[in-house]
Amino acid sequence: MRIDRLPFVPTSVALLLLGFSLSPLGLAAAQDDAGGLAIVPFANITGSTADAWIGGGIAETLAISLPGDAITIVPDIDAGRAVGAQWVITGSYQRQGDRLRLTARIIDLATAAIIDTAIVDGTVIELFALQDRLATALQQRLPETRPPDTAKDRPAVPPTAPPRRTLDAVAPPPTRPPVATATPDVAPRLIDPTRIINSPPPPIAPATIARDALGRATLRAVALTTPLDVNGVLDEAIYDTVPSFGDFIQQVPLEGEPSTERTEAWVFFDESNVYVSARLWDSAPEDQWVVNEMQRDSFNLINNDYFAATFDTFYDRRNGIGFFVNPIGGFGDYEISDEANPNMDWNPVWDVRTGRFDGGWTVEMAIPFKSIRFRPGQAQLWGLQLGRQIRWKNERTYLTPVPISGGPGEMWVSMGSTLTGIEVPSGNRTFEIKPYAIGSLATDVNAVP
Repeated sequence: MRIDRLPFVPTSVALLLLGFSLSPLGLAAAQDDAGGLAIVPFANITGSTADAWIGGGIAETLAISLPGDAITIVPDIDAGRAVGAQWVITGSYQRQGDRLRLTARIIDLATAAIIDTAIVDGTVIELFALQDRLATALQQRLPETRPPDTAKDRPAVPPTAPPRRTLDAVAPPPTRPPVATATPDVAPRLIDPTRIINSPPPPIAPATIARDALGRATLRAVALTTPLDVNGVLDEAIYDTVPSFGDFIQQVPLEGEPSTERTEAWVFFDESNVYVSARLWDSAPEDQWVVNEMQRDSFNLINNDYFAATFDTFYDRRNGIGFFVNPIGGFGDYEISDEANPNMDWNPVWDVRTGRFDGGWTVEMAIPFKSIRFRPGQAQLWGLQLGRQIRWKNERTYLTPVPISGGPGEMWVSMGSTLTGIEVPSGNRTFEIKPYAIGSLATDVNAVP
């Protein structure tokens, strides 16, 4: 079934149209004249039945708004292949109170690879405006090779003004390597397209980071054949053979500016642990650093110089776990729920060591897979934010941009990078025993003897 341009209709009517378009007869008709773009109704991440109608409305709006004669609404990706589409748009929506996030992905059905993504945020009452913004963003991202719009009676679409520099719906850089350049062992790591939210394509080895024009990043974790010697001294050969990543971005005091101090970082993993290592340059002599705390989880640690790693192991862009350490080895850990309310009582088993070099300090973290939780499956897709505080100059800086208005960037799980390449051991189970004893002592000064 081909969907031509229609005047705007209320969502309730759009749903009726959607129901017709998903019928078997509709799919059969679509197979005859498809060949361009298919759209799958968006998935409801939060699962509330009260919001179930939104997904179909988004698909209908995109089918009406995007240019092209061969646009088909299909129930799933396989149905898109059945009707002969070349690309399919899938997506999801997530509601938190009155906030609403729409996420869309453009998938090349020939390679099953995601070639671009778009995300828009707003309120529920702005739903129709959000759909329009999403349609505009997708129109800018659709491949130039898609079939031309041949409708004779269709008015010309005026050129779209350049998008604003925001984090939600901005056109990607003008050139992008074709998907076919991905190596065979990288393409399968795209795993689950419903979990890609808003980041560049994964870097191709030996590169360990890919960035877009807005500073958003996708990282590649590197597998180790032998465990890392966690001693705070970056003297293993792996540090010379695996490229580091860095180019941290200020949150405070100059939002969006490059960090004034250089940071080099790596992410490794083996059968038991995920490792985060860093070389943190500092132009000040050591006696000017602000370092005065060794107690675990002490609130005063946040007033020290420190390096932090926050993992989003379920890649839900809302919840995470974090680890941080100061130059003398004082460390802390925390759980984050809904990008707020850090729980400092979370105390997993992990190891961290710090060291010195001529020009700064170093960090090696080892976090056992048995100390954390994540989605089922060996190949994982996580979020990761790395940050450091340079207290003597009141500078906070992060791997990816964090708004200055948001407070500590470690809490902004949704602003982190995407971490690819992680493979966890099968059958990973966490079983903790916390022994304790209760005792009492009483003294009676009148007792004889």
